[in-house]
Formats: sequence, C-alpha cells, structure tokens
Amino acid sequence: MKGRRYKMVYFYGPDGAGKSSNADVLAAWLCKKGNRVHRGSVKQHHFLAYILLKIIGCGDPKINYYGFSEPLSKRIKCSWLVLEILSLFPAIFHRVIGPIMLGYIVVCDRYVLDSLATLSYFLKDPSIIDGWLAKVLTALIPRSSLLFWLDGDIDVLLSRKADEPLTKELLEYYRSAYRKLFGILKARGLNPLYIDTTLSDMKTTVARILKAARDCPSVESEEMLKTLTENLPKNSLSKLITPIT
Repeated sequence: MKGRRYKMVYFYGPDGAGKSSNADVLAAWLCKKGNRVHRGSVKQHHFLAYILLKIIGCGDPKINYYGFSEPLSKRIKCSWLVLEILSLFPAIFHRVIGPIMLGYIVVCDRYVLDSLATLSYFLKDPSIIDGWLAKVLTALIPRSSLLFWLDGDIDVLLSRKADEPLTKELLEYYRSAYRKLFGILKARGLNPLYIDTTLSDMKTTVARILKAARDCPSVESEEMLKTLTENLPKNSLSKLITPIT
C-alpha cells in the first residue's frame, strides 16, 4: 500500500452490505501486489458458545441471531456473556492478532465491532455497545488499520440475504449499533470510510476501496477488475455485481 503499511483492513457493517465479497477482492489485490495476506473473520458464537447453541437450538439458525427468550436471557445473561468472551478471545488471537504478529496483512470481513453488535442483540443488552467490553474489544483494532464501514438500504440488504432469517428490526438494530460504535472509533483516531452499497455495482465499490488502499489510477479498468474477481466463487459476487434499484 502506497505511503503507509497497514496491519489490518477491516470491513464491517450489517449483513448483506458486501463485506465478504469486497474483502475477497481486496485480499486478492494485495496478494497480487506481493503482500503476505491472511483472510480473517471473527463475529460471535465461537468454540464452547457455538457448541452449546448447536445443542440448545437443535440446528435452528434463528437462535444464532435472536438468542433466547427474554426471561431466560435475563437469567443467564452474565454467564453467557462470560462464555462468549472466553470463546471470542482465542478466535481473535488465532484469526487476527497472531497473523499480524507474524507479519501478515489481515483482511477481515467481520471482527470486534460485528461481535459487539450481534452479541448486544443476542443478549438483549444495548449497554454492551458503549460499555467496558466495547472499549476493550475496540482496543484490539490496530491503529495502523484501514476500516471500511459498508451499509445499505434495509430492503436491499434483506433481498441480498433472502436465504437467512433476517428481519428489518434486526438490521436496524445493527445499523444503530454501528453508528454508536463510530464514536468510540473516532475517539481512538480511527476514521472508517463509509460506503453505501445500495446502488453500487461491484466495479464501483471495488474501485472506491482500492482507491483508499492505494492511489492507483488504473483500478477502474475492466481488465484489472476482471483479474481481481475471476478466481472468486460466483455466489460471493452475485449479490453485488448488478445494481439494485
């Protein structure tokens, strides 16, 4: 990357905004530029928490998003939060901190901000977003990071994730959480680039991202974008290739 060496590039935002697709493209570009790149992803429900949810939820994916009933959630909130934290930190070290220490540029499509947003909704506890846990986890974002806050119209996001049990209320909560977390990032001197992908096709979004990563006049060329995307699975790109109006 021109002029500055970033330790991490982090895409965050609600489901359906294009985090994974764009992270894949940027990771491919960085590799082609000769960098050692690691693709990381950290959200929530790791290790013990994941296993217990599989058992409790009997395979129902909705429990991963919406958590337990409110009475049960209140009773087990503290215990489950401890379990999530104990499960989360090993994942953070293995998928992000460790590779950074080994000299890799880590490209994440989910990390601590997404963990906070989803865990807050899961436990029905908005205080997680601006409490001590938020301060601890955001401190794990290296200052030498490039952040992209991807967002979009709720109906468009839902259409891109039609096969997942998402609702408007859930996505609105996530978006509100990211707006609150923005204040913590600003206080740490981190300034995410906000990109609304509602009407952006893949080429336009990738061009903006690569422009931020490095001032490269040729990033919008059809040949370069084709090279970047040719080895990616079609299903990871199909939701963003065509503008949705």
